[in-house]
Amino acid sequence: MTATKPPKKPVERRVWIKAQLELRKSSFAEIARELGVSRQTVRKALDMSYPKMERAIAVKLGMPPEAIWPERYAA
Repeated sequence: MTATKPPKKPVERRVWIKAQLELRKSSFAEIARELGVSRQTVRKALDMSYPKMERAIAVKLGMPPEAIWPERYAA
């Protein structure tokens, strides 16, 4: 499965991330269980910079976090 490019608009990106996780038979809840944190903790990465959660989501999507949130990793 090839990853598509994430949308630039935050609202669209949220939906895209959720859909991509679902396509990969994963979810925020699954990531939370693996990391021993709450689902809400994982979801925080959708709204604010949270490198640890961004990396966890990115791993599930098979992409670097910089590709999902380029504005957070701009040099």
